[in-house]
Amino acid sequence: MQENFTLDKFQEEAIQAAATGHSVIVSAPTGAGKTLIAEHIIEDCIKNNKGVIYTAPIKALSNQKYRDFCRKYPQNTGILTGDVSINRDAPILIMTTEIFRNAILVNPDEFKNREWVIFDEIHYLDDIERGTVWEEAIILLPTSMKMLALSATIPNIEPFVNWLQKVHSFPLKAIIEKNRPVPLHFLFQCNNEFFGSLAEVKKSGYLRRDAKQGPSPDVYAHLKHNRMNTLIDYIKKRSAYPCLYFSFSRRRCEELAQEVSYFDFLSAGEKERITKLFNELLLKFNLTSSHVEFLFPLIKRGIAYHHAGLLPTLKEIIEQLFTTGLIKLIFTTETFALGINMPAKTVVFDTVSKFYGRYHAYLKVRDLYQMAGRAGRRGIDTEGYVIIKANPAACDAQCLENMIYGAYEPINSQLNSCYATILNLYKIMGEKIYDIYPRSFHFYQARGWEKKEAVELLKRKISLLRNLEYIVNNKVSAKADLASKVYSFELQIGELFENGFLENLSEEDLFLVVIALTYEPRKGEEKPKLNKHIKRIKNDLNKFSRDIQRQERKFRVYPFSKKFYFHLSDGASAWYRGTSFYNLDKYCSVDEGEIVRYFRMSIQVLREMRTCQIISESLKIKIVHCLQRVNRDVVDAEKQLRQEL
Repeated sequence: MQENFTLDKFQEEAIQAAATGHSVIVSAPTGAGKTLIAEHIIEDCIKNNKGVIYTAPIKALSNQKYRDFCRKYPQNTGILTGDVSINRDAPILIMTTEIFRNAILVNPDEFKNREWVIFDEIHYLDDIERGTVWEEAIILLPTSMKMLALSATIPNIEPFVNWLQKVHSFPLKAIIEKNRPVPLHFLFQCNNEFFGSLAEVKKSGYLRRDAKQGPSPDVYAHLKHNRMNTLIDYIKKRSAYPCLYFSFSRRRCEELAQEVSYFDFLSAGEKERITKLFNELLLKFNLTSSHVEFLFPLIKRGIAYHHAGLLPTLKEIIEQLFTTGLIKLIFTTETFALGINMPAKTVVFDTVSKFYGRYHAYLKVRDLYQMAGRAGRRGIDTEGYVIIKANPAACDAQCLENMIYGAYEPINSQLNSCYATILNLYKIMGEKIYDIYPRSFHFYQARGWEKKEAVELLKRKISLLRNLEYIVNNKVSAKADLASKVYSFELQIGELFENGFLENLSEEDLFLVVIALTYEPRKGEEKPKLNKHIKRIKNDLNKFSRDIQRQERKFRVYPFSKKFYFHLSDGASAWYRGTSFYNLDKYCSVDEGEIVRYFRMSIQVLREMRTCQIISESLKIKIVHCLQRVNRDVVDAEKQLRQEL
C-alpha cells in the first residue's frame, strides 16, 4: 500500500471495521479505490502470520492479480487456478472463485490458517452462467474465515447484507460510497458533432418517434456519419489521451485500429522507446503471432487493440505497453474493463448494445459504468471523459438516458448447482442436502412458488443421478467420484468412463475427445470437414450426448449437458503431434487466443480426471503422457506466469 496516501472516508471505515473483527462488504464506483482496502487486509495478514485468499471471476484477472501482488509481496504470493499451481502454501493465495468453491467443498480444513477471503467483483453473483459459483462459495465459507466483498454499486445491498448475516455468524459491516474521486463527464458524438448533454443530442439527431409506427427507414438519412477522424481531433484538442475505445466485436476492434493507422501520436523519442520495449518483450517470451505484424506498425504510432482472440502473452504485453503511457489509443472489448488496473483519461463507446451470451441488448447500467469507470486517473486527472457515439437509428434516446442516469440493476441470485456440486455435497450430507437450499440467497429473495420450484429441480437432479447410478443406496458410486471432480462435464465423463470408452482411446484421441467436450463454437462459426476417424468418434460421442439429454429431458433438468463440438479437432491433433503453434492456422480458423483457452481448459479437465482414484493405472499413464505433449510453449500457463514482464 502507498505510504503517506490520504485515505478516503469509506476506505478508513472499511479498514477500521476489518481491524475490529468485522467482515466487510464495500459497494463503490469503479475507480473509487476499493483495492486499497484489500491491500491493507493483505498486509495485516502477512504481519500477523495469517493467510488470505484473493478470488477473481476469471483466470485472466487472477493472473493479473498474481503479477501485481508478486511485485508488492514477492515472497508471499501464490496462485491456484485450473491450469496453474505456483507457491500454493503462500500467505496470499490467488484463486478463481470456481476453484475456491471446489476446494472448500472437498477439503474445507485446507483453509484453517486462512483468516480472510477477498471476493473481488462480488456482483458477479448476478451472472447467469457463473453467478451460482459465487453464491455456493459464500454459503460454504468455512466458519474460521472472514470475508471482504468488493463490488461496483449494489442498489439492493441491504437485503444482500441481511442474507449474509443470516448465513454466517460473523459481524458484518456494509460500506457504501457513491462518489468517484475523479468525476465522469459524459459527451456525445451524434451527426458528426459533439454535445455535452442528452438534451442537445435529441435536438440535433433524434426525432420524436411515433410509438405505434416508429420512424420510417429513411427518417435518419439526413444524419452525418460519426467519423473517426472527427473524434480523434476532438480528443486531441482536449488533451484527453490516453483513450480506451470499447467495441464489442473482436474484428471491429482490429478494423478500427487499421482505420486510424494514419494517425501518429508519438514523438521520435517515444517511437524509439516503445519499439525497443515491444521487441524486448516479444524476444523475452519468444513470441510469434499473426497479430504481431499487424500490431507492430500501429504500436509505433501509439495505437493498439486488445481482445480475447489474442494470445494471453500478447495481451499481457499490450497491457504492459499501455501502462507506460506510450499507447495513446487502444481499441478493446469489454474484457479490458474487468478489474484490470488500466485507467485512461477518456473512454469511448462505439455502440451501447452487446451480445449477452443468449441475447442482444442495450448495456446494463452496471456494465456501462464498469467500463466508463476506467476514465479519469486518480492523482492525475481532475475529471474523466466518457464519449458515446450516438446513432439515432440504432439506439432509442430514452434507452440511452436510462443507461446513463438510471439505477444500477439489483443483484439477483442465479443459483443452479451443477451435478458435481450436488455430488460433493451428497458425499458429506446425504439426504440432508436439502438443508442447504434455505441458506441460499435464492431462498432469501424468492417468492413461495419459486422456492418450491428450486427444491423440485434439486430433487429431479438427484433422481436423475440415482437413475444413472451416480447415487446408489443413498451413497455416491465409484463413477460419481470421477464425475464430482470434473465440473461442468460430469455426466459426459461419467458415462464415457463407465462404458469403457475412455479406457479404449489412444492418448491423442483422448485429447481430441476432451477438446470436443470443452469447445463452444462462436455464433455463426462454420462446421469443419472431418476425416473418417474423427467422424467415427463424433458419431459415438453424439450417441452418448443424446442418451444423456434424453434422461435430462425425462427428469426435466435444464439446461442440458453440453454436446461435443469438433471445430478444433484438426488443430488439436496437429498440436498433439508436435506442430508449432504458429502453424495451427493451417488446420483451423479459430482465433489464437481461443485455441490457447480451450487447450488450457482441456488440460484442467485431464488433471481433474487424473486425481480420481477409480480410474485405471493405464488411463492415468495416458493422461500423464497426453499432458506432457499438450502443455507446452504458449499453452503452458504456468510457464507464462513464472516469466517476469
